Amino acid sequence: MQRGGVAWLARLTRLWARVGLGVKMATIVVIGTIALVGGFLYLGTAALNESIQRTLQERVLLAQTHARYLDYVLLGIEQTLPDVAHTLALSNPHASEATLADAHQRMESYARQIFFLDRDGRVRTFPPTISVPPLSTLPNEPSSTIHYATYSVTESEPLVLASAPVRDANGASVGTLFVRLDLSGPNMRLFADPIGLGESGYMDLVDHKGLIIASTRAARIGLQSDHRATFATLIQTRQSTVSMCHDCHTGSSASARQREVLVFAPLERAPWGIAIRQSEDKVLAAVHHLQQRIFLLMGIILVGALGLVYVITRSIIAPIQALTAATQRIAIGDLDTPLDVRGEDEIGVLARSFDAMRARVKQSLAEIQMWNRELEARVQERTRACEQAQSELHELNEELRRKEQARRALLRRVFSAQEEERKRISRELHDETCQVLTGLAYALDEAIETFPSPEFKPQLEHMRTLVTTALREIQHIILDLRPTMLDHLGLVPALRWYAESRLEGTGIRFTLREQGEPARLPSAVETALFRVTQEALNNIARHSRATRAECALYFAPTQVRIVIKDNGKGFDPKTIFSSNEHRRGLGLLGMQERMSAVGGRVEIDSTPGEGTVIRLLVPLQTN
Repeated sequence: MQRGGVAWLARLTRLWARVGLGVKMATIVVIGTIALVGGFLYLGTAALNESIQRTLQERVLLAQTHARYLDYVLLGIEQTLPDVAHTLALSNPHASEATLADAHQRMESYARQIFFLDRDGRVRTFPPTISVPPLSTLPNEPSSTIHYATYSVTESEPLVLASAPVRDANGASVGTLFVRLDLSGPNMRLFADPIGLGESGYMDLVDHKGLIIASTRAARIGLQSDHRATFATLIQTRQSTVSMCHDCHTGSSASARQREVLVFAPLERAPWGIAIRQSEDKVLAAVHHLQQRIFLLMGIILVGALGLVYVITRSIIAPIQALTAATQRIAIGDLDTPLDVRGEDEIGVLARSFDAMRARVKQSLAEIQMWNRELEARVQERTRACEQAQSELHELNEELRRKEQARRALLRRVFSAQEEERKRISRELHDETCQVLTGLAYALDEAIETFPSPEFKPQLEHMRTLVTTALREIQHIILDLRPTMLDHLGLVPALRWYAESRLEGTGIRFTLREQGEPARLPSAVETALFRVTQEALNNIARHSRATRAECALYFAPTQVRIVIKDNGKGFDPKTIFSSNEHRRGLGLLGMQERMSAVGGRVEIDSTPGEGTVIRLLVPLQTN
């Protein structure tokens, strides 16, 4: 769920990034305006609800005020009836009539008739001109206190009575005193001229059975209320209420019904209640008028905000669009068209700065083009110079290559001449000197045998020993100058023979290894490899102080490689040509010259105290 929310937020962010600046600004301002209008609407709605509640409470207070007034009227009846019943002279008819007349005058504003009904069924009434209600409607036994009763005798005028018991001097009940109330008469201003109802409102006095016993509308007197069950409950619980309802009077068409505000307040002294009903439009006219003003103001604010959004957006987006068009023109290379953006705000300053930048870029491009032309001319001049230098360098390289070839040829000729000279010297030493020394040795042997005199024999033997030693040394020199084994048997046997003869008696254990297919090599290559290896073995014997030495030969179709190792004291190749190692340096230089003459190379890897490794590599002809 969290990953889905993050992905949705990422998509929304990408979508928002594609939206234009004008739409973004309009969206932000519209959202802000909607939030402002929403807040204003919330506050206005709260104020309207509060005003509606206040208006409804005022209506409840009005109904309660009218109910308290009726309670005050009934209190007057309750205070008057006991006095009249106490002073009523039953034995004197004229005095009784005077008492009833006085009581009627005292209750003239709301009493239509006052009469006394004794236990024998005789009636005394005032005024006598008004007929007494049917005796069957009157209560048989009077209550001990003031009692209120309502009877629907006729549809046009219900009978509303207040009764009190009449007792003699002994306290025995002798009859009942009745007051016929006229609560909606012209003298009762509560219903004749009500306060706060307006033209569309009306007020009913309803008993606990739902019978309308008084009303500001005479046509409603004697009818049953459409909310009699609710009114009965409210009268019983002594609760006031206010509610919205539809007019549901009998005979009202569905199209003629309208919403009303119904307020009910029960009386405290009688099982009655005041019901005030008025059209909702009239009751809440001020609230609705305020609501219309609020919505009108919100509409004006919204239209003004949208207009402000349009004006602000155009004032910002138009210059930005002009700057965007200018950047697009500059991007395609148009630096001549100036920016036509006016204004002293930040966008105007930005436009002027951008136009100044355009002018500077144009000037810079002109200077860059001039510099490019100059640079191109210089590059062409330098190119010609480089081409000439390259040509000269090529000629120098060719000359160097020719000289290197000549040097190698000269080295090959020098080494070849050297080897030929070595061969010649070795032949002369073998054919002449060795023969002379051999003859001299034979002559000394004959002399020793011919002259066995003790006086000359030791000298002759000493001379023969010297001649034999000289002959052996000359033979060594002959082998050093040009071993015949190299010419007859090849490189490997010659190297093995030379290593064994040279390192014999030095205490160095020598090993020779072969890898590949040994074959006879060109004479120059075999001679160069033998001489370089010979120099390396001589250096091991004279300078290395090694105990082990190894020579490995690797034969391949395209090259020959020789690796010579020892575990001697080693040396630093960088200082090999110092004054103390001059002879050794000449030997290494000679090794490099010999390898270079046959197209090979020498690699020397040595560290003081860690021995020396010499690698020889000679490429071979593919044929």
